[in-house]
Amino acid sequence: MKQLLLALLLSLFQATSLFAADKMRVAFASFGPALSPAWVTSDKGFWKKQGLDVELIYLGGGSRSVPALLSGSIELFLGSDTAAYVAALQGASLARVGVSMNSAGYALMTIPNIHGISDLKGKVIGLGRGVDLPYAHLVKKLRENGIDPKGEVKLLGLASGQAGRLAALQSGVVQAAMLSPPMDFVAERAGFKTLSRMDVPSLSGGITTSTVLVQKSREMLVRFLRGYLEGIQYMVRNKEETLKVFSKYLRNPDASVNGYLFDDVSNRVERNLRPKPEAVRSLIDMIALDYPQAQRLSDKDYWDLSLLDEIEKSGPSSQTQKR
Repeated sequence: MKQLLLALLLSLFQATSLFAADKMRVAFASFGPALSPAWVTSDKGFWKKQGLDVELIYLGGGSRSVPALLSGSIELFLGSDTAAYVAALQGASLARVGVSMNSAGYALMTIPNIHGISDLKGKVIGLGRGVDLPYAHLVKKLRENGIDPKGEVKLLGLASGQAGRLAALQSGVVQAAMLSPPMDFVAERAGFKTLSRMDVPSLSGGITTSTVLVQKSREMLVRFLRGYLEGIQYMVRNKEETLKVFSKYLRNPDASVNGYLFDDVSNRVERNLRPKPEAVRSLIDMIALDYPQAQRLSDKDYWDLSLLDEIEKSGPSSQTQKR
């Protein structure tokens, strides 16, 4: 009997080890709309269903994502699309394997006495740290209106995300800030002015890893993407449950704020995670304003969509366990 019991315990231990979840550390740079599908996917267990133990790590700014990936601190990052392209241009071996949105929406929020873009001359504008999408869109908007973004305004990088930018507006540290849903809605309710809305084709919420990981851990990445696809489908079909997840991650119980975010996300989210050529080109063109060498890029450079191709060929999956 003791021998049988010992054999049973040993068998259970081996089975537990065999099906232990693969650990993945996945960074996200902001609490913006394009990153929200990951919150739902994680919270509702779709990565666990694929045999993955995914730890979502908030890094607070796109400039931190690439170094974290290249150092091995994370296996993958979400968002930081501009930073990923710039790093790849400078020689980093990155692979872009999907994207959650092919359009981006931002609001340039200002103090009430600013009436037009020209009034921004000499003002301080709050942004995230590093070269990210809001930065690229803002620079383009300023240049289109005859304002030199490097000499006629001060672009202030703030480390504490969109909440920090709103706080800087409220304290008077900045006179304008780039905000995305739902923080633009919160700012408007607080009495700030929506000076300009920017809604353009552009990559947002890109999924980036290293070329080395694609080669060494392809099957794990396929499971990651499969889980993400399932999470997105759940999100758009289950509004009430999604609002609970938004409330948890944004630490905001206000249903109107979370509903505003859901409406924006459900209209933009890319259900097959594939980039659109016009969105890729739009982002590349904006990057080229500061990095002219980007103009030589095609809409396929740095992308590896073979993982998504593999998922489409294999069809819907049942629960996947690590073999």
